[in-house]
Amino acid sequence: METRQKIGELLTSLGIVSQENLAAAMERQKKTGKRLGATLLEMNLLAPEDLEYLLGRQLNLPSINLANYSPSPELLNLIPEAFMRKNLVLPVQLENKVLTVAMANPRDLLLIDDLSYMTSYRIAPVVTGIRSLETKIEQLFDRPVDWEKTIQQEKETDIEILEADQGIRDEDLEEALQSAEEAPVIRLVNGIILAALDKGATHIHVEPRETDIEIFLRVDGKLKLLIKPPAKYRTHIVNRVKIISSIDVLKRFVPSEGYFRAKTGGKYYDINVSTIPSLHGERIVLAFQQPFSKEELRLEKLGFLPESLENFKRLITRPRGFIVVSGPADSGKSSTIYAALNHLKRPERALFTYERTIKNKLAGINQGQPNEKVGYSYERGLQALLKQDMDVLMVGELLTREAVVSALHASLTKTLVMGRMLSSDTLGTVLVMLEMGVPSFMVYSSLTAIVGQRLIRRLCQKCIEDYAPPGELADEIRALTGKMAPKLFRGKGCPDCGHTGYSGRIGLYEMVEPDPEFRDAILAGADANALKHAARSIPYRDFRQEGMIKAAEGLTSYEEVLRVL
Repeated sequence: METRQKIGELLTSLGIVSQENLAAAMERQKKTGKRLGATLLEMNLLAPEDLEYLLGRQLNLPSINLANYSPSPELLNLIPEAFMRKNLVLPVQLENKVLTVAMANPRDLLLIDDLSYMTSYRIAPVVTGIRSLETKIEQLFDRPVDWEKTIQQEKETDIEILEADQGIRDEDLEEALQSAEEAPVIRLVNGIILAALDKGATHIHVEPRETDIEIFLRVDGKLKLLIKPPAKYRTHIVNRVKIISSIDVLKRFVPSEGYFRAKTGGKYYDINVSTIPSLHGERIVLAFQQPFSKEELRLEKLGFLPESLENFKRLITRPRGFIVVSGPADSGKSSTIYAALNHLKRPERALFTYERTIKNKLAGINQGQPNEKVGYSYERGLQALLKQDMDVLMVGELLTREAVVSALHASLTKTLVMGRMLSSDTLGTVLVMLEMGVPSFMVYSSLTAIVGQRLIRRLCQKCIEDYAPPGELADEIRALTGKMAPKLFRGKGCPDCGHTGYSGRIGLYEMVEPDPEFRDAILAGADANALKHAARSIPYRDFRQEGMIKAAEGLTSYEEVLRVL
């Protein structure tokens, strides 16, 4: 029997990869559990076409570069799309009742038998790389939906748009907005929102073009074209989105921000809206917050590990202090603070939320927002709140020195203050405040905790499977969890998760409570390195450690932890 040469041996014998780079790739492969070919591609040590050639040589089969092939619709109809996505196969040619099929694993005889039975043709397998197959399948089936079907979808599914408060409109403005209030435009915008929710999108991009308008959805981090309505709808769609999000439709040449809420299927969805002028009109991005209902917006549903949940509950029940929830955009900061407010809500407590735009109307809690049109600025409102005798105050996004200083002033009295800050580094949140010019003694005196946050995809529990992690990963998990035979998990993909292996998102958290050494470093105006050094004495779990624990419990995958971090 002929011995098949290993791909690593082929690489070195052909001079494609050096022994040193191969050793580095194999070391990384041990940690990730991925195939060597995929690892080499990730490290840019191998081109996709080289991998296809090598696989062909290794398996003694023809290889194919899918970039040069565009299968006809007739060919694609021979095999169901879901089957192609799940099994990574693609028909490329039919001749004399022989169907040539590109496969990542052409040695899978059972799969070849299934294909033959399904198509009634003899199967001739050719080999190609996994990434090439995934990319080609995505290209072939990532087609825009008929825009008229989007309107039909809205008819078939109930959705209620809960517009933000509009204030008083004058007659001229009402007349200017009439076209955006017509039924077809409303149905089209509602259909777009429903399509985004159905596909689990985090953003909708409205892109004006010279001859039409393109609507994209961001799903799993990638933009995908949804529809291309005719040019006559371009202005109407933009105006409709601006109306429901309380943005002045007459201000077309300056960036604007707004917000609205949608309700469908018993769930509420907070949607932030931002506009910016572009060459062919206003470009709009709608960003979805995590879905919630009044019953679901609870700390227990956000993904805290039990120990972390108890620590966070302890922090937010303190009588005073400043807790800052930090992270990049779309990391779930608002949901965490709203859930904390629901936990703290009591008749004997005075709670108030003050945001640039109220995102979530909470029963039993006073809420406010600035009104720049009448000179009521965000900073002015924070100053006024100092005299309002609050027990708990949520101050929204802290973007300026004045806002941070006002929040810290409130926390020095008898108020627990919670606020959000944009930061890619939990400890770096302190540096952000100091670089704003916030006095270090105020941060030193007020800071109760920094809660760093990320969102990570949850594994679909319908198609989850476990596997034994490589040695070093197993040791890491064993040290974190105490499990003597640790396992990792992945999603195989099923109809319930759209064959992605994931369904929904949960939080990753870093909770840093300053100790005396860390506070002294803040007071001294320490730089990033000094703060990290001072934080070594604080017992907290970092993002990777928390992610690995959740991966070992089957909540997410190891690959997803690496992607987020």
